Amino acid sequence: MGTLLLAYLLLPLTTLADEVRIAVGMNRDTAVALVQEHGGTDITSRLEVMGPKGEWLLTGIYWAFQGYDAIITLTAKNGKVTSMTFWAKKDFDESKLHRAKTEQSITALKIDTKTKTVSIKKTKGAD
Repeated sequence: MGTLLLAYLLLPLTTLADEVRIAVGMNRDTAVALVQEHGGTDITSRLEVMGPKGEWLLTGIYWAFQGYDAIITLTAKNGKVTSMTFWAKKDFDESKLHRAKTEQSITALKIDTKTKTVSIKKTKGAD
């Protein structure tokens, strides 16, 4: 019984939480771990994204959440998330022009693990 109680207490808090928050300013590795723990799949290479100096097949930028209506980007510098963007899956599945029109700059993404929904906090000044 004592071992079971100890194991329960040692579970990561994110697995017990009903709501998970990923936000600008947090450690990139922590953000990526949360994304992956909650169904996020790296889809960057499928989009053939190139870096500013022609770097090919980047990873860890675009994430699709399995079981949620969300696709996000995570951009980081010096190990911290510096910006995020969001699309609903239906918008992301459209043309690049449509994606550009529906892209939303956000500062936070909240995942409700009970209802399998997401909510976003838009960047100030973004419509």
